Amino acid sequence: MKVQKRQLVLAALVVALGAAVYLNWRFSNGNQMLAKDAAASHDLGQVQLVNASETIPSSASSSASSALSSQSSASSGSDYFTEARLNRQKARDSAMERLEKELADTSSDDATKKETVKQIGDISQEQLKESNAENLIKAKGFTDCVVFLQNDECSVVVKEGRTNMENAALIVKDAVSGQTGVSYDKIKVIEEKAS
Repeated sequence: MKVQKRQLVLAALVVALGAAVYLNWRFSNGNQMLAKDAAASHDLGQVQLVNASETIPSSASSSASSALSSQSSASSGSDYFTEARLNRQKARDSAMERLEKELADTSSDDATKKETVKQIGDISQEQLKESNAENLIKAKGFTDCVVFLQNDECSVVVKEGRTNMENAALIVKDAVSGQTGVSYDKIKVIEEKAS
């Protein structure tokens, strides 16, 4: 029985790792970016407010905040989306690494390991929902977008270009709600302005 549990846990980790590798490949779209170069071009700890002209310090540590926190005001529109996806993936990879260490810890009890496996599964499901929502939004005519799911809330950043943003927000909310199950009132749609 104990061997079967270990095999199940190992299979779950392999699936989660495969999903992370696939999503990383999918979001990179052939763009190779060195982490050293990406980190060097940002003021870490600063948040660039979309549609705002000033930056403010941030102490938030959530995956959505960390994905948005390293954006510089000199970034072009396409760079924003690439960097946001990269930062989101880095935050997820860090969380997955921490969870995998917890899972490998032999001193952990079964309840802790079960919770860790559940968290790994939740992260994988969240990644899948974000990817599906992004693909659906793009299929509805947006050139680019990035979706951040966290705590039953969702933030969506779409590329500038729609003349009627109210109508566009309804289209985005419909797509996101259908893919993620998040209610309309918990979905924020932000238009990224090209710099």
